[in-house]
Amino acid sequence: MILTEKEVTTKEVKAWKGLHLLHFQGSSCSQKVRLMLGELEQKWVSHPINLIKQANSTPWYLGINPRGVVPVLVHDGVVHVESNDIITYLNTTFSKPGNSYFFDTSSTAAAEAQQLLDLEESLHMDLRLLTIEFGPLSLKSKDSIDAQEKNGNFDAKRAHEVEWWREKAENGISDSETCAAAKNFSTAFNKLDQRLAEQPWIMGDKISIIDISWFPNVQRLINMGYPMSRHKNLSAYYQRLISRPSFKAELSQPGSRFGKLLFGGIRFANRIKGKSMERCL
Repeated sequence: MILTEKEVTTKEVKAWKGLHLLHFQGSSCSQKVRLMLGELEQKWVSHPINLIKQANSTPWYLGINPRGVVPVLVHDGVVHVESNDIITYLNTTFSKPGNSYFFDTSSTAAAEAQQLLDLEESLHMDLRLLTIEFGPLSLKSKDSIDAQEKNGNFDAKRAHEVEWWREKAENGISDSETCAAAKNFSTAFNKLDQRLAEQPWIMGDKISIIDISWFPNVQRLINMGYPMSRHKNLSAYYQRLISRPSFKAELSQPGSRFGKLLFGGIRFANRIKGKSMERCL
């Protein structure tokens, strides 16, 4: 999705040349874009946005993306948002002839692929919920929510984001919500597991943007203690992905290594408390 000139009020980004990525190391949506850039062997300029320090709620950032979320890709001054749209754009723009990360473009495959992208996108709030309950993500403070609501241009999706965070800050997250989110992932993983029973990649014999889109979800759930042994084919598929050079490069970054240690510590603490996703499944 490309933002209009009117939506982008932080003027300096319109003069940026080349590929610039505004991202956060611990963001699963940011990770899929970094992986796509790595697969395409593209050089890019990194602009870290510290979500912990709420840098995404500043007027400067909301002037780039009124929704206040990461990632944002700026290509020659044009602002792109929505991670699945970004990786699709990158593939269309930079893939080499005969080496596209698109799937088979037959009507049946295209429809299946779009359904899988839509399913992945539909789980974003579930992933956020589970990361609050089983990971390092915290509920936002009232001041942060107010800043996100006040700064930047109005955007319907940002209004939904603000409403979600405010409701959770006021009411917390119930066990039923947590278990519903875990079950939604279990259902989705069962679907992927079935597809991977007779083929190495989600769409067939070749890796595609569908695999890149789903990888951060699989990795995050593993890091949070999801019982991946329930999905034998998906587990083997994950190992194939992390053996690829671009995935190895991403996972070897200091931020990724720190994140793995952090999630490991949280899993250990949760085991002591008797807290796990498995009880929901």
